[in-house]
Amino acid sequence: MSIDFCVGQLLAYAEKYLGLDPRDEVYARNRVLDILGKADYAPPSSAVTVPERPDPIFEGIFAALEGEGKEFDRIALADRLADAVMLRPSEYEARFAEHYQVSPAAATDWAYAYAVHSNYVKKSAIDRNIRWSAANGLEITINLSKPEKNNRDLAKQLAAPSNNYPQCTICRENEGYERPGFSRRNLRTCSLRLAGEDWFWQYSPYAYFAEHGIAIRCEHTPMVLDEKTAVRLFDFAEQFPQYFIGNNAPLPRVGGSILMHDHFQGGLERLPMQRAGIRLPLLGPAGVRAGVVDWFNTAIRLEGEDRRAVEAAAYSLVEAWRQYRNEALDILPYTGQTPHNTASLIARKAASGYILDIILRNNRTSDRYPDGIFHAHREYHHIKSESIGLIEAMGLFILPARLRRQLGAVEEYLSGVRAWPAEELAEDMRPFAPMIGRLVEEHGTVSAAQAKEIIRRDVEDICRAILDNTAVFKRDEAGENALIAFLSDAGFPAKRRNI
Repeated sequence: MSIDFCVGQLLAYAEKYLGLDPRDEVYARNRVLDILGKADYAPPSSAVTVPERPDPIFEGIFAALEGEGKEFDRIALADRLADAVMLRPSEYEARFAEHYQVSPAAATDWAYAYAVHSNYVKKSAIDRNIRWSAANGLEITINLSKPEKNNRDLAKQLAAPSNNYPQCTICRENEGYERPGFSRRNLRTCSLRLAGEDWFWQYSPYAYFAEHGIAIRCEHTPMVLDEKTAVRLFDFAEQFPQYFIGNNAPLPRVGGSILMHDHFQGGLERLPMQRAGIRLPLLGPAGVRAGVVDWFNTAIRLEGEDRRAVEAAAYSLVEAWRQYRNEALDILPYTGQTPHNTASLIARKAASGYILDIILRNNRTSDRYPDGIFHAHREYHHIKSESIGLIEAMGLFILPARLRRQLGAVEEYLSGVRAWPAEELAEDMRPFAPMIGRLVEEHGTVSAAQAKEIIRRDVEDICRAILDNTAVFKRDEAGENALIAFLSDAGFPAKRRNI
């Protein structure tokens, strides 16, 4: 397949899916040719077929360039080519506004489809992820979509000059930006107003769930949990009632990976915690229904028709939690001036009114738990050692790609393909030795299919145990008594006791 054919195919694709006006075809073609380093062009002699996604077109271009002996970054080149035939940001935002006049869902349906068609959302890569629903109610995914960096990529990044533009990877200045090893050429965003502030919305390129997106403050300012957090979240939920939206706790170990820039995460899917019921009803302030969520970690749900009442109740509860101290449960609000108690708030709209889930978090460490008292404990790090942020705390575990290979090796020991005990384990398999020994002792040698199922159940149990680790109030008598006392002091007494 010639490059000229692929260029013609890309232009036809852009007219069908990316809003390219036929009047702009020559201009767009010349931009594409410039990116490819071509000085001439021969239109395809026959009609071109248009795929549903651009991947086959890009693969054809990559193959042609590699046949010419050229070296290039596949992701960056694909993003440049998509950007050349896409709507400009102002045109994209105007089109989004037109769809919003029909309905908020029509606007986000269009925007998400556009992100997929423009290859900003790497849907083909996302579809390679391994995901299953656990018997204990969790959702678990082994994330295979993000590409691993090779040594050449890393060398280019290290050689690139450092600067302060953009200030971080989610600043709006990334729209159309590219540097070695990082491309946002085909990023398009939508402006928002939340609590009287300028924010914007974009989709996550390697989404973890349906229509996973990020609401980001235009001003580069650190993550914050304040009296406006619930206001901002409900402002978003009112504009996009089909989505949920939540904040990562703004502290290390219990928050997200980008704490230097205020942002929220949300999307179309209802995550497991949101599907959970109430296990302990509470007496809330006037106009607010409240309860402890029947969930592994410590979460409180507030609900009501009056959003201002829910916002005020949330702020008062969060402020009480910030100051809460219980040394017997290892909960200290501060070490010196360093805060430890924080929370994630998750908002949505429903027929019953405004719903806000509040997950209580604490990021203390100790000699026994240097990675975090309320973090995944060391015995579970072979499965998950990274921070347990908003998405995992809500029951969707994003596990590292290495597990496909490592769990495959565990399966071979359990099914007898490899002998156990092993004479020697590879370094990255040594943390799995206790798991392998325990499963072999419990189950003996089983079929490959049985081994796969046994290992999945074990991973599910570990993910549940990790959420238990993150619970600031454990589901035992001491934890339950302390939780009820804390909530009562904070103005949310229990209607009844039910451990």
